[in-house]
Amino acid sequence: MRHCPGIYFADEPSGRTAKIGGTGLSVWEVVRDFSRGQDSGRIRKAFPQLSRAQVTAALMYYTRYRDEVQARIDANAAMTPEAIERRYPGLVRFTR
Repeated sequence: MRHCPGIYFADEPSGRTAKIGGTGLSVWEVVRDFSRGQDSGRIRKAFPQLSRAQVTAALMYYTRYRDEVQARIDANAAMTPEAIERRYPGLVRFTR
């Protein structure tokens, strides 16, 4: 936390997660779109409730721990309805 002021850690079912201070948002949730286009403006549009300092803290953490954050982003992207159905049969109901 000394290296990235404004970031704290929470224990969640998925493990220890970097969070943005003053929010319940994980760093990976906020930088997910930024990592695609390197556009911090997208973060401000997607999360207008975040201050400039909070966005800066998230990006600073992402810069230092890119592999960790990217692994969280990738794990979330892999959770498609089909993947959940394979892992937990009957949990997902497909509707048309």
